[in-house]
Amino acid sequence: MDNGWHKLFLPHITAANKPFWDNLKSGVFSTTQCKDCHKVTFPPQAMCPYCFSTAVAWVELSGKGTVYTFTQNRVVPPAYIKQAPYVTAMIDIEEGPRLLARIKNATYEEVKIGQKVQVGFEPLTSEITTYYFSPIDKEQ
Repeated sequence: MDNGWHKLFLPHITAANKPFWDNLKSGVFSTTQCKDCHKVTFPPQAMCPYCFSTAVAWVELSGKGTVYTFTQNRVVPPAYIKQAPYVTAMIDIEEGPRLLARIKNATYEEVKIGQKVQVGFEPLTSEITTYYFSPIDKEQ
């Protein structure tokens, strides 16, 4: 599927991050976890940023999180004009890390700080799938 909005911003896939992109394509949200200090990092890292160990392993994430803060994007790069305005949020995922993600299936007025969200997957091309989050319950 090629919906056109991503053309300027396709990710650079490397040997180190390929498992992440392969997992997204399979509908699995994943990252790395340090085998020594057990911290979960996002985005995936080849070396733990907390203890500097290179003993990291891929782990599947629950895909659940909480909105920490959010904004509405109205002024956007040309590739995103057809989607604007849209909501971007900082999400605290259950496993610990905070990440930036697009919020779908909710308007700016429906998104709330502290709201529970769940990951979803969206194909950008036949080779690349990305993730987004949607509110679990808009009434929170």
